[in-house]
Amino acid sequence: MRRIVPLMWVMCILAPARALSQPDTIRISAREAEGQFLRKNLQLIAARFNIDAARAAVSQAGLWNNPNLSVEQNIHNQFTGKWFDFSASGNTGIQIQQLLLLAGKRGKQVRLAEIDAENAEHEFYDVMRTLKLRLRTALYDLYFLRQSVGFYDESIATLSRTVTVTEGVYERRSILLAELLRLKSLLFSLQSERLGLLVKVAEIESSLRVLLCDTSVVHTVYVPSINTGRLEMFRPDSLRHADVAAAALANRPDLRKAFGTVLREEANLEYQKSLSTPDLMVGGLWSRAGSYIPDYFALTFSIDLPLFNRNQGNIDVSARTLEADRATQDNERASVLEEVTAALDRASDLERLYRSFDRRFPLQYRELVDGMIANYQKRNMSVIEFTDFIESYRTSMLQMNQLGNDRADAMETLNYVTGTDLFQP
Repeated sequence: MRRIVPLMWVMCILAPARALSQPDTIRISAREAEGQFLRKNLQLIAARFNIDAARAAVSQAGLWNNPNLSVEQNIHNQFTGKWFDFSASGNTGIQIQQLLLLAGKRGKQVRLAEIDAENAEHEFYDVMRTLKLRLRTALYDLYFLRQSVGFYDESIATLSRTVTVTEGVYERRSILLAELLRLKSLLFSLQSERLGLLVKVAEIESSLRVLLCDTSVVHTVYVPSINTGRLEMFRPDSLRHADVAAAALANRPDLRKAFGTVLREEANLEYQKSLSTPDLMVGGLWSRAGSYIPDYFALTFSIDLPLFNRNQGNIDVSARTLEADRATQDNERASVLEEVTAALDRASDLERLYRSFDRRFPLQYRELVDGMIANYQKRNMSVIEFTDFIESYRTSMLQMNQLGNDRADAMETLNYVTGTDLFQP
């Protein structure tokens, strides 16, 4: 199993080299991405294999020990001179034995394996919870980054035309070089910032391709399709802390695993105590001529005498481990409650800020842009006033997109800390 998982990662990441062709643009919704993620993500596939392996161990734990068969045959009969004498004058002995586990050891082994299987499932859902957070936040980050890139595309195109007009004015000696350079500097700044956003877009798309195990030979460009109506309707500030905390305590797979670890050690302590009871070996013996009478039949019983080793060391180890696991469980529970409080407070603060933001503000800015450009070209305003307006416009648009992004990420963080979908994209 340990060799299979890295191999699958290599197959996914080092897939056939992507052709140097036009990128394949794919519009993908959160639900479509999640469906592909659940089918193809290799970490989830590996975690499912671990569940199957743990379930197989349950069956193995319930199996009886195999009986033991031993055969005894004399090599040389000094009275008859025969070698390996299988006749009535020689001796052949046959013994069969079966180990009987006492003190309910087999049932306790099965219980331990069952708890391990349950913990493997909790581990699977915890991996899925973590990866779903990465997937959904990546989609939101990509969506809002593309919104910002679109803003830069529009602003750069507009400012480029303005710079071109201004260069003509400068050539006629109607303005100073400093004014033209200030505009070009602003244009260069916008172009550099756009390039920085494209680098972030490429990083997120790379992460998405791994999460979705996209092995296409054509470079895939993901364009998230986000249901903004759902984002607008969800109100984190209306959630009650007690309800969110209860959801987290009931659904968090890592917390369930912590509880499962305590249950396992409790079961292991019982199993270690049962090992202090020795097991019984029962068997039957037949010997043709090796006993005081021919054709000797006998029952055999053997058991270890628990005089020195009563497994007391392992019992003490398990008892101490159980105390540590219980302390870890309590700490895990406290950590979950703190995570819920922090996530709910952040989501509520962002929600209040988002609701206080006038969504008409960017639209009003857009309506002013053409007028400001016209006024500048008519020399009704200075270059300083014009560039200050453009920079203010840029800052407002980026802050608006970042606020929407942070708000969406905060909603997904609430899903993550509760282990359930309080918000469904």
